Amino acid sequence: MKRHILIAILSLMALTATAQHDEQVTVEGKYRPKANKVDKLQLTPETPQPSYAFPSSEVTPKETKQKFALDLEKISPTGYAAKNDKLVTPTENFLMAGIGTRLSPLFLYKHNSMLTKTLGLGVGVKHNSSWLNIKDYAPSGYMNNAFDVNLTTSRFDGFQIDGGVYYKNDMYHYYGVNLVETPLTDAEIEQYCPRQTYNTIGAHLGLASTSTRVGELSHSGGVDYHYTFDNTYAREHFVGLDYGLGYTQNWWGDKSHPQKVGLDMGFQFDGFASNEESSNRIYLKVNPFLETSGDFYRLRVGALMDVATRVNESDNLFAIRPDLNGSLFVLDKKLEFYAGLNGGRKLVTFSDIIGDNPFFSNAPCSDFGVKNVKFGFDAGVRTNIVEIVDLHLGVRYRHTDNDPFYQLDDYYIDNAQSVMPFNKFRLVYDETHTVSVLADARVKLRNSLTADLGFAYNSCKPTNEEYAWYRPTTEGKLKLTYDFNDQLSFNSTLLFQGGRYAKAVAFESQGLTYSNEKLKDVFDLSLGADYKVNDQITAFALLDNVAHQKYQLYYNYPVTGIQFFAGVKLRF
Repeated sequence: MKRHILIAILSLMALTATAQHDEQVTVEGKYRPKANKVDKLQLTPETPQPSYAFPSSEVTPKETKQKFALDLEKISPTGYAAKNDKLVTPTENFLMAGIGTRLSPLFLYKHNSMLTKTLGLGVGVKHNSSWLNIKDYAPSGYMNNAFDVNLTTSRFDGFQIDGGVYYKNDMYHYYGVNLVETPLTDAEIEQYCPRQTYNTIGAHLGLASTSTRVGELSHSGGVDYHYTFDNTYAREHFVGLDYGLGYTQNWWGDKSHPQKVGLDMGFQFDGFASNEESSNRIYLKVNPFLETSGDFYRLRVGALMDVATRVNESDNLFAIRPDLNGSLFVLDKKLEFYAGLNGGRKLVTFSDIIGDNPFFSNAPCSDFGVKNVKFGFDAGVRTNIVEIVDLHLGVRYRHTDNDPFYQLDDYYIDNAQSVMPFNKFRLVYDETHTVSVLADARVKLRNSLTADLGFAYNSCKPTNEEYAWYRPTTEGKLKLTYDFNDQLSFNSTLLFQGGRYAKAVAFESQGLTYSNEKLKDVFDLSLGADYKVNDQITAFALLDNVAHQKYQLYYNYPVTGIQFFAGVKLRF
């Protein structure tokens, strides 16, 4: 069941991975590529996210759903990529097609081209699904589809405008029911655990300055909209507006380091309805700031003022938080010490939740709150003193109100002689204090072998809940890539998570009982290879979850065991 999801995610990752690139590229403005060695000291590290996200690393960014990604072709969104610090010819069309065990097809098509000198077109199509049932628990399957079209133009002096539309369709037939322990007929499976379908239609429009001139105003902004709905009458309309205004001037100091004053503003509307319930929420932020820099420092001083629809009577409608961060550079900018204070609210949306946990139930509107980071602190050090090693060490602290956690829904359905759980999840909220210690490193030996390492220790203390459900205490990642020659390359990824707990629900003669279950540690090893036949054709293979571990991302949903995928990639 869970494995079906896993596999779904796996395939989807595979597809998604192809659309990404870890190549060393610096984009000037927003659409003028220039190949350079990445100055990783300028990148901001991210805090590990809730649930199943491994430590985000500024050296090897990897999204949650890419855990099962095929590390295949990377395509620069600008049409350029750099490998070993050399320019690679832009690719207009990229197609990947493959198949995995259980006849699971993978398909990805990406098109990038310039219709005119100033107008660019991007098109993407993705599909992956299971043709055979996955039988870890009850038989199950999945299908993921996506389509997007984007246009980008830089015909306006000093500005770039980009916009596009997209559509996503995800189907999951999952149960989370062990048929040995709870025998069910096919009719009962369909009754208690129906197919779940999610659809999203969305669009975006963005404006960005491609240059910043001293003494002139700079503008940036964006509009995002999506409509998400499922097959059980849950539906969500989301609108997000962002606008930034900045003015750069030499008020003091070296003229090569001007100062900037600016104002970032944001507005969000989220309307959710389920059956006969409906709820509308609004979020608004205003963030004035001053930025200045020198040969050995960078500093931002500002204030974040935000307001959101009240979730409960203890919530403050309005808050002002510091927006402070700065860096000190020494040893010719090869060593950076950074620190910052932050905070802010975030709407908990239906679309974000089902993207993280597709086993989420069709919950009432009250399940969607506003996550409120009352106080945040970041500090750390980044360095590449040794040319072959990029290293980052950091510490994070967050004091959060309305921190969301997943729990099994204790809604039960009468099943003849017994009562059976409707095995889906809901959200519970709690006040938390979280401390995280992070370490990331990239080691590059010659031009053929690269090792990326990541580690995080997280201590999350809820006020009311006994554990921070599903959040790991320790996380680790090791990724190795090796170019044997110009044609053959290998890659391997090892992922680890430990210290995760779930709150289980069971039906006993005396009624519902609850228990705390320590989940099996995640130990996931994958091995992959690419063979370049010529400049247009590359064959790939991936062996995923080599150790055949049946760990659970969420309670009662075991992941897919060992899987094999193979196919081809075409550039034309």
